[in-house]
Amino acid sequence: MQGQQFTMGSDTEIDQAVQSNYVLIRQLFFDKFTILQSALTSLVRFVFRTLLSLLAIAVVLVGGRFLLDEGRVLRSSSGDLQTLSTATASLAKYRENTTALLQAKMVQAQKYSIPEIDKLIADATLRQQGTETEVARSTLLILGPAEALEKMQAHYKNRLAVKFATLELEYLQKFRAYLIAVSGRENAYRERRKLAIKSNQALEVLLLLQNNRDKIAPEFAREFILIAPMFGEKLERVQRQVTQAKKNYDSALANYEIQKRAVDHFSALPQRPTFAVDQQALDAVTKDMADRLAQARTAVSTNWVARYVSPVIHVLPLALAVLLSSIVAHLFIKLLFYFVLAPLAARRKPIQLEAAPAVQSVQASASAVSQNIHLEPGEELLILPGYLQSVSTGARKDTKPVLDWSCLWTSIISGMVMLTRLRTSSRVDPVVVSSDVDAVSELTLVTIPLGAAMVFQPHGLVGVIYPSATPLKITRRWRLFSAHAWLTLQLRYLIFRGPVTLIVKGTRGVRVEPAGQGRVISQFATLGFSSHLHYATVRSETFWPYYQNKTPLLQDKFDGANGYYVYDETPRFGKTGGFFSRGLEGLTDAVMKVFGI
Repeated sequence: MQGQQFTMGSDTEIDQAVQSNYVLIRQLFFDKFTILQSALTSLVRFVFRTLLSLLAIAVVLVGGRFLLDEGRVLRSSSGDLQTLSTATASLAKYRENTTALLQAKMVQAQKYSIPEIDKLIADATLRQQGTETEVARSTLLILGPAEALEKMQAHYKNRLAVKFATLELEYLQKFRAYLIAVSGRENAYRERRKLAIKSNQALEVLLLLQNNRDKIAPEFAREFILIAPMFGEKLERVQRQVTQAKKNYDSALANYEIQKRAVDHFSALPQRPTFAVDQQALDAVTKDMADRLAQARTAVSTNWVARYVSPVIHVLPLALAVLLSSIVAHLFIKLLFYFVLAPLAARRKPIQLEAAPAVQSVQASASAVSQNIHLEPGEELLILPGYLQSVSTGARKDTKPVLDWSCLWTSIISGMVMLTRLRTSSRVDPVVVSSDVDAVSELTLVTIPLGAAMVFQPHGLVGVIYPSATPLKITRRWRLFSAHAWLTLQLRYLIFRGPVTLIVKGTRGVRVEPAGQGRVISQFATLGFSSHLHYATVRSETFWPYYQNKTPLLQDKFDGANGYYVYDETPRFGKTGGFFSRGLEGLTDAVMKVFGI
């Protein structure tokens, strides 16, 4: 039993050992296979990367060689293009000058005789037989650029000279044949005219003799023929003369008829030849050079280096630097102004130019295309000539050079110069003011009474009305230490003191409104405000429209009681931007804004 168990135990152990060895062998096989697979994978990846690298290197080398070849072709074609272009321009000028000279010479030759034409033909024949100098392409490549250009120009100028001589010779030969034909026809006509004259003369003699014979024949027959035979002989002699005259006339007439028939059968006179240079023949002389020039241009224009690589490489660093710097600088400035300077300025104390006056009321008419002004005695109207539509004949008119001599430069810069001044000694018909150049411009009258004052920008003025006894008074106020002034770039403010009426222009209308509880107005639109109001700036609500220059950074804000502000409904002034974005026009607007104009 025990032995039997031992045997069975041995078989189990053997099976387990075999199974264990199998598993071990299989694990070892799989481990080896995994190692081999990993090695093969690494090898495949290495080979694949190597092949890709090799392919990339080959592509780079091919591309580099292609670019080098294109560069050499570009350099060669550019040199040929420059040489051929210069030669073509020189030959075109030579061709133009020679054509003009030859045309003038042929016009003069039309006045010459046949011997003189023969001499010109001989000269042209000698020039036509001139020797052409052939310049081979290989020779031009060996020569330097200057020598090749000189040789090429000499070669084609010689060929053009021969062609010009050929054209001249052809025309002279045609013109000589024409002169011979004209000469022969003229001789035939002259002979016919001579024979016609002889025939007419013979006919006149015949008619005269026949007339004499007819007169004396009846008398001879009636009175003298019986008593005087001698008269019969006289009549016979006259008859013989008539007979001879008839023969002469018949002969002259026959000769004339013969010549007339000869002239009638004479060939038609050829048309007088006109000289014109055959441009196609001249083009054929330089066709090979024109073809080479076209080939050179095509080679340069289709060259990859010339079309794509060279321009991009040349300007790419600078373009990139300019682009990045402009984007960064623009964004930085916008961010700085919007998030730093504008909020700081909004927290600063508002600007108040003057204390509240005793009189604060301001009257304004409704905005309209035209305004009727009733000018009272003792008042003066200063108006730009382009806004004066009609005026009563009772008003006195003259010219005032500037709006106010105390603000000379302000008047000049704002355009308030060479104004028409109207005065009257009695009440007359109203003066009609309206723009004659701007169809959408409207006007309003802003009356500032005595004791009141209003800040106003003269660029919105077209005229003023004030008492003659009280000169126009404009006060200047500077604010150099205000953040609002510097951010808006308005450092000076002009104050108009009453009594005065301002004639204000605006696009599609002008609004005059009381300050009330406070008001925010676009800086582009503001024209004026009461001098005692609190003037400040507030930041625009959104950043993106400001970044796109669709809205200004700051808006005008007015606070205070019993005050008024004036603004343009559709502003134009100031929208051109600053100096750096809009150039000279922006600089002009900025300067006018700085000085409150």
